[in-house]
Amino acid sequence: MAKSTSARTAPPESIAQKNPPITAEERYRMIAEAAYFRAEKRGFTGGDLAEDWLEAEAGIDRMLREQGRLPAMTPEEIEQRVQGALAADPAVIAAQVRAITLDALTRGHLDTDALKRVTAAVVKGAREGAAPLGEQGGQALKEAMRGLDEALAGAAEAAQLAIQEAAGRTGEFSRQGLKRAADDLATLQTLFVETLQDAAQSAKGTVQTTFTELAEHARSSGSAVGQRVRIALDQLTQAVSSGAREQAQKGTEVVRHEVALLAGLAAGVLEGIAARLKSKDTDKDA
Repeated sequence: MAKSTSARTAPPESIAQKNPPITAEERYRMIAEAAYFRAEKRGFTGGDLAEDWLEAEAGIDRMLREQGRLPAMTPEEIEQRVQGALAADPAVIAAQVRAITLDALTRGHLDTDALKRVTAAVVKGAREGAAPLGEQGGQALKEAMRGLDEALAGAAEAAQLAIQEAAGRTGEFSRQGLKRAADDLATLQTLFVETLQDAAQSAKGTVQTTFTELAEHARSSGSAVGQRVRIALDQLTQAVSSGAREQAQKGTEVVRHEVALLAGLAAGVLEGIAARLKSKDTDKDA
């Protein structure tokens, strides 16, 4: 019993040290070995080398994600992938940007800093990808921002479900901690709008006009993330007020522990949401 209590109250740093993220080079080597073994298993005859790699990559990433060791995506990597998505078929831009955003968010704790960093990188990549497209850039940018909006809505849903789960863990979370998490959730819509506004200020021509229109529409008419946040906050009011214990005094370590647990829990939930959305996209393609 003492062992399980200790595991629950260990500071976030000790958890991170126990399962440190691997490097991109280590991940590449693991995928290469897994792909080789797939080919070896069938005697290196038949099959498809590209399919071997994709299957190996999916398996390795699934294992690393379960272990909390999947390497984080850098802002530069996010930007490059989003730029590439805007050069693709317009019909799949939104789905690709949504997938890139969710992939980046599920590689670590789903906290406010991660949301800001990933959102800014996605918007920057979309801005730079749309600029060379001329008049078509505006529509491509709208599709990209729709994908980002849907991904952030998924993040809001994950945060909602994580807070609801945490509300039942009365030994690990305080009411104040859950209230703080709900307050962070409420900023998602603002984050989306402000990032669009900032992007408009640093853009020109069609791209600037499109960002301005998107920000105004999101602020006045709402967005997918804004709608999800409103639903989540309505449902969380009761959970936060009645689900956790009162705790008048909290030390810094307790606060950090709650934040780390909630962020990790939300990231895990978001992974399930991402998988569900990917499954829906696959069904549409079939």
